[in-house]
Amino acid sequence: MNSVRSFGFATRWRIGALLLWLVLACLLPGILGVAVLFAREYRNGRAQLERDLMATARAMAQAVDSQLLRAQTVGQVLATSGALNRQDLEGFHRRAREVIATTKVGMNVVLSDESGQQIINTLRDYGEPLPRHGHPAMLRRVFETAKPVVSEVYIGGVLRKPVVSIDLPVIFDTKVAYVLSIGLSPYEFNAILVAQNFPAGWVSAIFDHTGTIAARTHAPEEFIGQKGTAEYIQRISESPEGVMETVTLEGIPTLSAWSRSSVTGWSVGIGIPRQLLERDLMHTMTWLALGLATLLVVGLGLAWMAGRIIAASVRALTQPAIALGNGQLVPIPEVSIQEAAEVATALRQAGELLAERSAALVAANRELEQLARRDTLTGLQNRKSANERLRMEFLRLKRSGHPYAVLFMDVDWFKEVNDTYGHEAGDQVLRHMATVLTSSLRATDFVARYGGEEFLALLSETTREGALRIAEVVRRTVAGQPFPVVGQVTVSIGVAMAYGEDEDEERAVRRADTALYQAKEDGRNAVRSS
Repeated sequence: MNSVRSFGFATRWRIGALLLWLVLACLLPGILGVAVLFAREYRNGRAQLERDLMATARAMAQAVDSQLLRAQTVGQVLATSGALNRQDLEGFHRRAREVIATTKVGMNVVLSDESGQQIINTLRDYGEPLPRHGHPAMLRRVFETAKPVVSEVYIGGVLRKPVVSIDLPVIFDTKVAYVLSIGLSPYEFNAILVAQNFPAGWVSAIFDHTGTIAARTHAPEEFIGQKGTAEYIQRISESPEGVMETVTLEGIPTLSAWSRSSVTGWSVGIGIPRQLLERDLMHTMTWLALGLATLLVVGLGLAWMAGRIIAASVRALTQPAIALGNGQLVPIPEVSIQEAAEVATALRQAGELLAERSAALVAANRELEQLARRDTLTGLQNRKSANERLRMEFLRLKRSGHPYAVLFMDVDWFKEVNDTYGHEAGDQVLRHMATVLTSSLRATDFVARYGGEEFLALLSETTREGALRIAEVVRRTVAGQPFPVVGQVTVSIGVAMAYGEDEDEERAVRRADTALYQAKEDGRNAVRSS
């Protein structure tokens, strides 16, 4: 065994000498230590509380964004409904009610024309008389910009209560024909607040981008639809997040943290009444003081007894430290006495060996994991990864009904490319094809090299019409791209939707393969669906 000095340990105190000085001088350092600890604990506790509040507010703001974006996604799906394209408004009314009931997103769907008149409102049966849209300014904005808009809190046209809506354009022939609105009740946002299970007395609220209260833990019926305090509105306009001492609308002094979303502009505020804060901190500090006093008294009485057994105890760890080199994990202590330093020396030797082995194993496993899922030629996911993603999407479809489409793609005349230009040129074509597919598909889509010149893409949350449009975009993009060495390359694409009644995920792949075969039979450079 290497000596203690060879590992850089300086000469250390003996346990007997340390205990002698401890008995003589522990009273004064103990008192000073308690005073310093009081001050540090108070500051650290306050700082940690502020950090925790900030993190919670940030997470809640993300939850609000998720709620709004889910509603926008549902609206985008409905805005491209086939029933709307056919002007089957009664059928669209039924479909919208089904979507609201299935997804549990939003409370109603409203379809309005350019004059502001509601044509459909799922809160009413089809054909019943309906009022005008409750937010005509927002409606005009969507007609003018043809872009989705998240509204502020306003009074709904049917309920005559505060609501929030996600308003999306319904476009026919490049023109906005209608505005489709997904209505959200403030009580849907209240669920985010309730889920936090804040202690009694804490005040939390969700604000829209104008600083209007959309949900609140305390007296929501009284305050929803009102503006937050002027100080709060000013602070969130100046900084996306922070902590301040402020007064609530009821006049309660609080320590408040807020976080404003950069995506929607909505914000979340959490306030702890100052009275509760001071009470909790003082309670903690009192118990800490009692604990330290108890430890000090007990420590003085047991110091000499502890000194007699410490040396024997630490030396007893020498053999377990050697066993660490054989694969057993033992914590490596930080020591400050001579006897314990001998044990630390042995533990450090074994720890270094274990760390080297662990690092090598982690690196090897990471490399194997990457190789198992990545196609080395194109950099795309490989067939194994594609099969795993297919299984995951199929189980999600079975569980929650979220649709997805399969695109099966095959490079046309690829054998002739290899035969004419060589396999190196074929590899360049495949790599460039991977780049084109990645840039043509949506960021949420999945694409993999399925084998040879075949590629497979999964389009989640997509209808058949949407999948066919995306496939056609891919086909045109590939055909219009100059490929290395060979110039123009085309691709044939088979499109298939996955259905809840399918026995397994392979059914949709086989349908897409059949459609791909039909595209080949029809002359290639084509999109077919099955």
